Amino acid sequence: MPTPTVVTTAPPVIAATPVAAPTPIDLATPADLASRRALANHEQLRALPLSELAQEIARLSALPPAPDTSIDLAMALLLTRNGGEQTRAIGLVEPLAKGVTPDAEAWQPIARLLLARLQELRRLEDLLDRRNQELRDSQREVKQLNEKLEALKAIERSLAPRPISSAPPGAAGSSAPAAATEATSSPRAKATLRKAPS
Repeated sequence: MPTPTVVTTAPPVIAATPVAAPTPIDLATPADLASRRALANHEQLRALPLSELAQEIARLSALPPAPDTSIDLAMALLLTRNGGEQTRAIGLVEPLAKGVTPDAEAWQPIARLLLARLQELRRLEDLLDRRNQELRDSQREVKQLNEKLEALKAIERSLAPRPISSAPPGAAGSSAPAAATEATSSPRAKATLRKAPS
């Protein structure tokens, strides 16, 4: 019997596709974490009514000084819309923006942003105060000018000439006695008086 022929086949060749290198994920820097925390806290502060905002300001003011506390307090003071509180907030964030301490480095970006906002707001409020003062001065000048104008009108009325009548005073009253005297002094009137019965 013939021997069977064994046919062997080679295994299929599978081309290996190159695997892409994983994209490196940037880790959050301390500045990123500080900014995220500050923005999240700002959203919470915005939702507070004024009474609770005042309580939060009092609580933050009682805490020991720290960069995160200073940023939180400055943002709370900014939301009060009070000029004096804004000046206080500038004093809190300005040292952080300049980075005078090593622990303030992470808070510098958000501190610079907040400081620029506070300074611009204070500049606008100072400009508004000057405009309001100029308006008050203008209104006072207008009032003084009106008072002077009324005084001049009163003087003009007092100096105006009075109307003069065509007949002299007392002419109408003296005409009747003169006519009576003329009537009694005529010769006919005298004859009539002599004929009248006694």
